[in-house]
Amino acid sequence: MVRQSWTPLFALLGVVAAINVPRQTNDGVHLAITPACGKLGGTFTNVNAGIVTSGIKTLVAFGDSYTSGGRSDGGTLPPAVLTGTSPRAGGRVTDGPVWAEDVASDLSATIKDYAVAGAVVNVTLWPSKAGASDFLHQAALFLSQKNVLNPTTTLYAVFFGINDFAATNKDGNHLPQAAADLLNQIQQLTAPPTSAKNILVVDDYGFGTHAAIGDAWKQAVFAGLSTLRAQGLNVAFVDFAPLWDGVLGPTPGFAAFGYENKGNCIPTANQTDLSGECATPLNSFYWLPSHPSKETHRIMADYVKLVLANCKA
Repeated sequence: MVRQSWTPLFALLGVVAAINVPRQTNDGVHLAITPACGKLGGTFTNVNAGIVTSGIKTLVAFGDSYTSGGRSDGGTLPPAVLTGTSPRAGGRVTDGPVWAEDVASDLSATIKDYAVAGAVVNVTLWPSKAGASDFLHQAALFLSQKNVLNPTTTLYAVFFGINDFAATNKDGNHLPQAAADLLNQIQQLTAPPTSAKNILVVDDYGFGTHAAIGDAWKQAVFAGLSTLRAQGLNVAFVDFAPLWDGVLGPTPGFAAFGYENKGNCIPTANQTDLSGECATPLNSFYWLPSHPSKETHRIMADYVKLVLANCKA
């Protein structure tokens, strides 16, 4: 396989080079778009209002399988490598590090990951998700540990919505309450003793699907971040929808990103081995069905970093 350099992208997009995105091959997969930026107070958009990444020493992550590093108690994550015939690298629902690990690594920060596959914001809203993890329980675990973290040098990343949106098909639309619960839980993290100051909210509710109720969810969360900013907190919002649209849609299309396959490499979500693995494991958008490959997680991390660097409000 011919490995492509990041250099052509840097040459075309000088603004990218300015923020020191790692120059790595990533198996030829690279960003072919740059995030559009906006301001708080209007329609949801990519924005960074006050987060200074150069001082971040700890990344605390909450979420679902897109953020889960294979351990959900904030401890040291298992190695992000495939072993034996398992298609899950250290218990992750992918074949390598997830986006939050890549962001933490780029920042030379320690990651404390509480994300759990299948998680929603508040499991009581979704009867079809009974028994699933949720933001409330993840945050409660974090708080029960009485972590002593410097609010100024700690970034809290919150990535929910995919499983909440999916649950509306069976349970009806409880996304407005889910958005309120997400914001209330963030508010709890900002209160003593945690006193969180830096909040990053990431969204990919439809991973390629758009719906009015999903956009309303994003808008409610975005509006809530505006309120938090008015309270003196540093907040950022990252919308992954344009990345998914760019890969799965015609413009610029998956090949522009270096993918040879915009689908998944492993045939079924629950399989426990590598049988049926695709011919392009290093150049597939998804690894397991609907779950990004490690290469996709890497460019997700780069997308986040571009928002934090370039979308300052």
